[in-house]
Amino acid sequence: MPLNHHFLGFSQSALSSAGEYLVQRYRCDSLADMTSAIVVLPGRRAARRLLEILVEFSQQRGLLLSPPTLETVGQLPEHLYEAKRPFASDLTQQLAWASVLRNADGRHLLRIVAAPTAPDEVVGWLDLAQSVGQLHTELAADVLDFRDVAQRGRELESFGEGERWAALRRLQEEYLRALDALQLWDVQTARLVAIERRECRTDRDIIVLGAVDMPRTLRQMLEQIAERVTVLVHAPPEWGDRFDDDGCLVPDAWATVSIPLDVDSVRLVDGPVEVADMAARCLAGFGGRYRADEITIGLADEKIASHVSRRLHECGIAARPAVGTASSQTAPYRLLAAIEAYLRSRRYAEFAALVRHPDVSVWIGKGAVAADWLERLDEYFSRHLQARLSGDWLGGDAHARSVRQVYDRAEILLQHFEGSVRPWPAWNEAVRKLLLDVYGGRVWNRECEPDRVYLDVFKQIHEACAAAEAVPPMLVPTVDAATAIQLTLRQLRTASVSSRFDPEAIELVGWLELPLDDAPALVVCSFSEGFVPSSVNADAFLPNALRSRLGLQDNARRYARDAYALSVLAASRQRLDLIVARHDTQGDPLSPSRLLFATERDQIARRARRFFAPPPSQGDLPPLAGGSMPGGRDSGFVVPRPETPDEKIRELPVTAFRDYLACPYRFYLRRILKLQSSDDAAEELDGGLFGSLIHEVLRQFGLGSCRDSTDPEEIRRQLRELLQRNANAQFGRYPLASVKVQLEQLRLRLDGFADKQAERVAAGWSIESIEGEQREHTDAVLNVGDDQIVLRGRIDRIDIHRETGRRAILDYKSSDSPRSPEKAHQRGERWIDLQLPLYRHLARSLGITGPVELGYVLLPKDVDKIEFCMAEWTEDQLEAADEVARDVVSNIWKGLFWPPTEPAPDFSEEFASICQDGVFERKLAP
Repeated sequence: MPLNHHFLGFSQSALSSAGEYLVQRYRCDSLADMTSAIVVLPGRRAARRLLEILVEFSQQRGLLLSPPTLETVGQLPEHLYEAKRPFASDLTQQLAWASVLRNADGRHLLRIVAAPTAPDEVVGWLDLAQSVGQLHTELAADVLDFRDVAQRGRELESFGEGERWAALRRLQEEYLRALDALQLWDVQTARLVAIERRECRTDRDIIVLGAVDMPRTLRQMLEQIAERVTVLVHAPPEWGDRFDDDGCLVPDAWATVSIPLDVDSVRLVDGPVEVADMAARCLAGFGGRYRADEITIGLADEKIASHVSRRLHECGIAARPAVGTASSQTAPYRLLAAIEAYLRSRRYAEFAALVRHPDVSVWIGKGAVAADWLERLDEYFSRHLQARLSGDWLGGDAHARSVRQVYDRAEILLQHFEGSVRPWPAWNEAVRKLLLDVYGGRVWNRECEPDRVYLDVFKQIHEACAAAEAVPPMLVPTVDAATAIQLTLRQLRTASVSSRFDPEAIELVGWLELPLDDAPALVVCSFSEGFVPSSVNADAFLPNALRSRLGLQDNARRYARDAYALSVLAASRQRLDLIVARHDTQGDPLSPSRLLFATERDQIARRARRFFAPPPSQGDLPPLAGGSMPGGRDSGFVVPRPETPDEKIRELPVTAFRDYLACPYRFYLRRILKLQSSDDAAEELDGGLFGSLIHEVLRQFGLGSCRDSTDPEEIRRQLRELLQRNANAQFGRYPLASVKVQLEQLRLRLDGFADKQAERVAAGWSIESIEGEQREHTDAVLNVGDDQIVLRGRIDRIDIHRETGRRAILDYKSSDSPRSPEKAHQRGERWIDLQLPLYRHLARSLGITGPVELGYVLLPKDVDKIEFCMAEWTEDQLEAADEVARDVVSNIWKGLFWPPTEPAPDFSEEFASICQDGVFERKLAP
């Protein structure tokens, strides 16, 4: 029997029209008693808004309202029949599927998946169970099971998966038997049984609104009580041929519908950032005609919500997602996720992420740890690059002690998770104790929005734990602590915490909810093909052709659904703007939605030319809302001017002159203010650490017994021993894998050096002194006018020729690409570095008089280019270098550090933010 359906027309929004209909139908004198009705809507948001409208309408008419029961399409069936058994929870159903799959005959399983999960991989079986369970649910919603797929699929020429679906049917029967043994009922099967036995009954009116694509199961249930059902269709009566007898869409009728659109309301932009920017410009175009609660921003691609929210915030406009905040983005969820990751790997990266969690950082700070423990942790890792912390506290300094304190503190927090494996619910107490340890001492105020979010997520976690405890024992997996946490968090993956209502905030709403939204002004973002209409052609189990044959939701039904939605929006909104993106959040190209071409034939080409034309330039765009300028509000940051040092600098490292010559301002930041960056982002030895290690190995070699050997093999053996000893001391037992590779590369360079060192000794040279042999630093005085400055430095190595007495000052250079001393110190005739020339002064302080040779020991990655490379500067050139050094010192004493050099010199990234490197129209302090 067909359902009664009533066309609402487009004179009002769907919810307002439905409100009028309900008030008129159930009004009796001064009462609006709707308690005999169940109003069915697609989602909770529409239900909440309909209740608000009913209250408003009743107050306007002076009626006393008794509201109806508001229910979603997915929950209505359980109002229509009496369940004979308790329903299995979603978690129980999933675990039952996992158990059946894990225990299935391997031959049957291989027909379903190419590579079954290992028997002890609980999460992997649950993932497969979820996929099969979703198939079961979707098919049952259209009164089908796996046997039906096998039978009807044979009617398709390309169908060759009969055995696969037969295997799935056997597993489906096992699944139902498993629930039957537990005296539980699968909700989908219960509905099918109610339909088959014609058990659907109700003594209430069923009013359905907005469900234009009802699943077949619900339609057959409603047909058994058709005399009590009314379907409200938001469309004019003349569209009657586009709907069937149940008020649902007829896909073939919608395939050729022409949708009237104002093409001037379609905006073309490039990507997500530009979509958000255009949304703000559309709001500006409203000219203040609409309040915030009269505007909705629709998101065809919900991934761009953050872009839109951020852009509107920059324009001073409040926005809130209608779905609220994803639970997976909240602090308690992220805390448990960080603990799960660390328990599973015990790697440093996961440890660092855990202790950086804001709430864990606060908890750690309450213990006996140094105030700057995080900075010390970064420094420790950057120095030792350990893949995991294992009790090998390297270095023995304050940083190592601080790291150990933090590590011990974290282990206290994790003590609840000690042990091997337990039944999953047995770990719940550990989860609860952990949350109490971290959060138990705080005072919470539900009226405070951040506190409310925390409290709601705590409740969700508690309910997830309770759900695990309610699972029949025979289905409970035995797992380790990390897997237990992962299973608990799986239940919250799609959960969210509702946003607190803000009348001044514009709501961000998903595409499918827009037909029942009643805001008169609407901006739809990312109205592009793939989002509207959505299409599914590749599916591991149900490709589109098979879906069509089975009568499931296919691309034709999706097109009809979205064509209806756009038709409703175009006909019922005072203002509709559609923003078309050319690229998605991943940068992949997009095309305008097909629905934009659902028009008369003579208009299609015109629209194609318009919609595929290049986007307008920034100068042709309308202004932004809130008066904001393109690119966001002025940050107000200017590059600050340096201040003249209070005291005159009296000593300088010889390496500092290079910094000043490259950029006086960055010299000021590094050498005067002592600024430096600190993090633990290193994934391998950087150039400085790589160079320091090779310097230390060569320094120790220069102090050893083989330094005058002419046997390259003897030198090689000692260098390898020194490398291994230093690597063990610096990186411990568990260095990063990348570090192991780099150590091997370093060994190859030292092997190449051994040959050159043996040749040098054979040529009459021997090492006279090495860095640190006499004193840690070497000092010298440089006269600057009537004053002087102390030069400080460390000479890597001084060689002496045994026959001539000539001396050579050498500096080890391990950069990948070798450069001669001349190229490293000069650019044309201009000095850019003064290190080697200034070493002459340091040598004199060691008692070395007369001319000395200056050079590099080049140790590049190309071992064939390893060599002793000597500079060929004349005495006049070296004197010129000294004059440059005096000028640098004089300028430093005068406080000449401004402005920053542009473009930024090489290897100055750590000061890029301060200097606004790469920022368009950066501002310098006056």
